[in-house]
Formats: sequence, structure tokens, C-alpha cells
Amino acid sequence: MKTRKTSYLFATLIVSALTLAGCSSDEAETPKASAPSASKKAVHRVDSGEATEPEKRQFEKEFSAKCVARELKNSNNKDVDEKRFQESCDCIAEHIMKDLSEIDAEKYLEDHEDTHTLQIKFDAAAYFCLQNKPQPKGPHLFGKPQ
Repeated sequence: MKTRKTSYLFATLIVSALTLAGCSSDEAETPKASAPSASKKAVHRVDSGEATEPEKRQFEKEFSAKCVARELKNSNNKDVDEKRFQESCDCIAEHIMKDLSEIDAEKYLEDHEDTHTLQIKFDAAAYFCLQNKPQPKGPHLFGKPQ
């Protein structure tokens, strides 16, 4: 009985010593500045839902331009491909714009960041816009379509 009490007391002392050692600090505490640092951007506004119409139009314009530029970078025939890419990118941007949130618009337009939700919306819009596009026909060798 006595060993059980001493082992319980010993375990309690070790746990409390570890807890105190983890909380203590050798450094003196310095008061933190109440104003945010000047290098940080302004605080993002609270997500109040959908973006405004001017934000949506600006997003659509910038997103489409960046999409076309990204696609043309790997293109061999830029003159012909530009019209096709412009049509596809406009469709994708318009589809994303329909339910663009305020936070996604702000991060894309001001911070030039792509959010995870924007990536998900892009994937869904690309599937929607490109699923009905005619696929190039395969070569006809020896009279049989491939």
C-alpha cells in the first residue's frame, strides 16, 4: 500500500515538473507591438459571401488573359491557337465568375494567389467547357480508322 502511494506521488511530481519546465522560459518577456508590422499587407476583409460585379468582371478579364498567355507559352502555332485558347479560357473564366467568393477574388486580384477553392472551381469549369469540344480524328491507316 505504501509503495503504491509513493509511486503515485512520484509520478505526480514528475508530471508537474515536466509541465512547469515546458511552460517556463529563460528569456525575459517583451511586450508585443500592438500595431502590425509595416511589411504586412492590410488585413483581409471578412468573407461576406459573393464578390461584387466589378470584382467579378476584373477577375474574368485577368483570369482569361493569364490563361491564354499560359497556354500560348507551349504552343507551336500561336496565331491559330490563340483564338481557340481565348474561347476556352473565356468560357472557364465566365464559369468560375458565376459563384466567385469575395475572398477568392481578393486573393487573386490583389495578392496574385490561387486558392485551393479556385483550383477546384477551375477543374470543374474546365471539364464543363471542354467536354463538348470535338476531339481531333486519328490517322487512317490502310482504310481503317484508328
